[in-house]
Amino acid sequence: MRAATSPRGPRLSSSTHPATPAPGGARPSRRELRRRELLADIGAAVRELVVAEGQPAVTMAAVAARLGVTAPALYRYAPQGRTGLLDLGCASVAHEVSAALRDYRASLGPDPLDQSVGICRAFRRWSLEHRAEFALLFAHPADHLNQLTLRTGTPPGDAAGDTAGDADGDADGDADGGPDGGPDGGVEAEVIEAVHDLAWVFEETMLRLWAARPFNVPADETLPAALRTSLTGYRDEVLSRARAAGVAVDSLPVAAISALLQCWVRVYGLISMETFGHLAHIGGDSEPLFESVLDELTRVAGAAPAPTPGAEAPPESVLDAASENE
Repeated sequence: MRAATSPRGPRLSSSTHPATPAPGGARPSRRELRRRELLADIGAAVRELVVAEGQPAVTMAAVAARLGVTAPALYRYAPQGRTGLLDLGCASVAHEVSAALRDYRASLGPDPLDQSVGICRAFRRWSLEHRAEFALLFAHPADHLNQLTLRTGTPPGDAAGDTAGDADGDADGDADGGPDGGPDGGVEAEVIEAVHDLAWVFEETMLRLWAARPFNVPADETLPAALRTSLTGYRDEVLSRARAAGVAVDSLPVAAISALLQCWVRVYGLISMETFGHLAHIGGDSEPLFESVLDELTRVAGAAPAPTPGAEAPPESVLDAASENE
């Protein structure tokens, strides 16, 4: 079996997730900014532990020690306990990857096909070079993460651990469960925002591809009724978000969203299998297979196959500058 080769493609650098503006564009209060900073600090500490020692090392005591606080104080920000900590670690990774992918996409020029292919390659390289973080983000052990990632926009209630946040040591001094007055300390809202933000990077890129070069798809009426029904709501939500983001999409057939989703499922599925080592049996180098999937994406878009990166090491992305200066 051949030795695995280093992944080609751009390397994403660390990128700081900026505070999300409050609804209506209002400036977040100092208390809200402090809450976000504390949740981000917890997420970063969890990520460091996962990378250094693995997910089993993530405990309330271990994270509290890294932050210089007591474990009871930490419960005020993650009243769900270890599950909440892993959620915040997941959110930390998602925010960073989202910001880095956006920055890289902006460096690729205006062609949405180049952007679509480029961020897929960049995401693959990041995944293979950050396997622990990838597992934290996409193989989250918390049972409720599947619910959190549903695109409902409303955090599902957490049935357990909601009253664990009355310990002393909270910087805000609240006694109502979490630093933002909610029973979960804002953890569920944070992870929902993070995973939706990451999903939108790919959704927006694919929408821009469709808007620039609509490709032939069958009439929606020819799709199986169950498929059409299951995707119509998602299509409508994506269009609504596109309008809010200023993405000019006149129309988006359900058949088009189906085709784009199938492309993404193939890209992500291959990256996931490769990252978790489930393609080692094919000979160690699955990049040609990945590039064939990208070729299929370009064919769906009605374009010539995207050029495959050369065997030589690619030039460093402008995103690398940030990590080199850290």
